[in-house]
Amino acid sequence: MKGSEEMEDPRITRLEEEVAALRQRVAKLEEQHVAPVSPEPIEPVSSTVERPKPRPAYTKRKPVVPQPTIKEKRSREEWEQVIATVWLPRIGAIFAALGALFLFSYASVAGLISPPVRIGSGVLIGLLVIALGEYQYEKKRRELGVGLVATGTIVALAALFAGMALYQFYPPSLAFLLELVVVFIAYGLMLWMRSQALLVLVSITGFLLPYLQLSDDPNLPLFLLYEVVLFAAIFFAVDRLKAKKAFVFAWVIFTIALAFGLLSLELYWLDEQVPRLDEWSLLLATLFGYGATSFIGRRIQFQPNVPSWLAGGVVILTLLILDWSFGALAAILFAGVAYLLAERLKDPAQNGVGHAALLVAVLLIPADALSWTYQLRFLLIAGLIAAFWFVPRARMPHQRLFNVGLYVIFIFSAVVDYENYQRIGLSYAVTVLAMVLASTAFVLLLVRTHHDPVWKGSWQLVLVLAAIGVFTTYTLIIMELPFYRGLEETARSTTLSAAYIVLALVLVAIGRMRTSSTWRLSGLLLLTVSAVKLLLFDLSFLSLFQKAFVFIGFGIVTFIISRTYFKKRKEQA
Repeated sequence: MKGSEEMEDPRITRLEEEVAALRQRVAKLEEQHVAPVSPEPIEPVSSTVERPKPRPAYTKRKPVVPQPTIKEKRSREEWEQVIATVWLPRIGAIFAALGALFLFSYASVAGLISPPVRIGSGVLIGLLVIALGEYQYEKKRRELGVGLVATGTIVALAALFAGMALYQFYPPSLAFLLELVVVFIAYGLMLWMRSQALLVLVSITGFLLPYLQLSDDPNLPLFLLYEVVLFAAIFFAVDRLKAKKAFVFAWVIFTIALAFGLLSLELYWLDEQVPRLDEWSLLLATLFGYGATSFIGRRIQFQPNVPSWLAGGVVILTLLILDWSFGALAAILFAGVAYLLAERLKDPAQNGVGHAALLVAVLLIPADALSWTYQLRFLLIAGLIAAFWFVPRARMPHQRLFNVGLYVIFIFSAVVDYENYQRIGLSYAVTVLAMVLASTAFVLLLVRTHHDPVWKGSWQLVLVLAAIGVFTTYTLIIMELPFYRGLEETARSTTLSAAYIVLALVLVAIGRMRTSSTWRLSGLLLLTVSAVKLLLFDLSFLSLFQKAFVFIGFGIVTFIISRTYFKKRKEQA
């Protein structure tokens, strides 16, 4: 027993030592400030229903003011690059073309080369320069390549023209075909190089080719057909290149071609009857110009498409010049085309072209001067004016301002024609009815839209023009009354003064009912004008009874008007 106890003692001792060491270790750990580890949050079970995110608190944001873009100044190196790669090739192309012409001139004077060799070498050199330009373009030297192609085109065309005009080696028709080949080559390279400069060159040279043929008997239909085909190709290139500047330039050149065609018709009119084929050719060419500029301008997003509107004006001008019995019908059809294009191309301004075409259609209706048919034309124009007033503004920008100008021209024309009818003693009733229609529509529009922003900045001028139109219409109504024609000159003047006084009373009454100072002031102004007219003009021609009647009537009217103002002041008090 004793031996077993002695064997257990070392183990017990060792265990006691280990327990003591563990106690010391635990004590040291308790002394250390160790932050408790928070338990991981238990993720909730995800739901398939998305809850709305909470809205952030409203904070007023300051308006973002766009910073102005400041163009960085080019450095000397950049300027050097631009001059060397852009402008230098262009200048070089011009000088090279001039140098080639000088060389040919020197060779001709010195007799170094024969005429056939001069022409052949000129054409060959021009084609070689074009080929060299194409090679330079392939080598990524674009500006240099474009300049060389332009130079070669000019040299080749000049040589071909000299062979026809100076030496008569070939007829003008063959020269024209050869020149077309050169222009066609330049056109193809222009599409490949996507160069607006070459496009402008093709437009100019192609336009001038017919004038270089020295023909004494020009064929207008053939000329217009050529120009239409040429500019159809040019407008196709404009669409491919999206060349807006070249688009405007091409339209200007084509319009010049149409102007030359119109001048040719003028020469025919001076000598003989104009061939109907020439007239149809000119009209179809103008229609092509209008359609092409409308569609191409839409495709390249040319805004606003002013060339298209002006091209429509060229069509209208052509319809006015052509003396056709069915010109009115043609103008109506063209108005329908303009309205259709406005809807298809989403260009409201094309409606203005349609409006102008309808107006021209009315003007082209055959009518004898100083007759009721002539006055009927005024009635139709007034109907158009009244209709245009109430067309939605979205259909045509600035339509109402345009119609104001048309209304003023209409009133002025009617007054001028009235003198002719008075001189002959004919009735002017139909035109007066037309003036009533136009003026009534004008006043109704102003009453409905006097707060419309479209009149902002021009409201006062519009009111003045409306007042002039209404006053003129009212005057002609009085002068067209049956009893007015039988009166003497003095009685007529007095009758007009009395009519103006009545109108002034009506205007003041309307102003009182509508609480409009504009109407009231208009009436007071007219009353003042009537008083001045009575004192300066009518007084010296009236008898005592007439003077008494007129002045008493004028006093009664002024009393009534002033009474309304006193009543208004009492109500406000």
